[in-house]
Amino acid sequence: MASPLLACPYFALIALFYRQSDGFIQKYDNSYEYWKTLPVLILSVLCYLIGAGLRGRERAYTALGLLFGAFGDYLICRTEDGLITGATAFGIGHIFYLLTFAHRVRQLHYTLTLFACISGSLIVCGVAPIVADNRINGLIVLTYSFLLSMCLVLSGSLYFHGARNEPPHQLNNLLRFIGFSLFYGSDTMLVLQHIGFRIPFAEKLILLSYFLAQYLIVWATCMTHRICAERHLANRLR
Repeated sequence: MASPLLACPYFALIALFYRQSDGFIQKYDNSYEYWKTLPVLILSVLCYLIGAGLRGRERAYTALGLLFGAFGDYLICRTEDGLITGATAFGIGHIFYLLTFAHRVRQLHYTLTLFACISGSLIVCGVAPIVADNRINGLIVLTYSFLLSMCLVLSGSLYFHGARNEPPHQLNNLLRFIGFSLFYGSDTMLVLQHIGFRIPFAEKLILLSYFLAQYLIVWATCMTHRICAERHLANRLR
């Protein structure tokens, strides 16, 4: 666990949101979007103030990734073009997440890359009506899809191939990969629902996987930072 000081408030707020919304059922009032935004927003603030083992740029990047995720949560519910404005905020958040781990990748996992290309092609087909109606909106959705696919492929590559000075199949990289896999699944369900596919228990599946994804990504970053700090200290003591 990243830190009880991060986990306890975060999951308590998710439980409160679940109760207030009667099971993540979207209500068109002024309270739903605030309850939805609050867990990730508070996690962002706590991550920056407490750190949970993070220091320097990684601490700031992780907090900013969460902050833009919270903005995305709010915009999806609040604005008419929620999917577009939300995708913009989430895309910026993913760029900050990439800054915490992408530089450590030494080899791409080709199967994951192929999967991302195939699923990306399907997403292109799915958002074709959006592109036809508004090219800028379509470009935003496609750019966000590309950034999320990058996060999935690079996090999976870290787990399966390891990083510089780190062997494959490490727990910290597994947690990050699971986090981005859940993020990918959550957003895929959101897009499918938006273009008309009916998914049983869609709101519960989308939000539960999303909230868990955000925490796993933070946990993985905290764990990686501690491992690197311990390795650096051990090298200095030699």
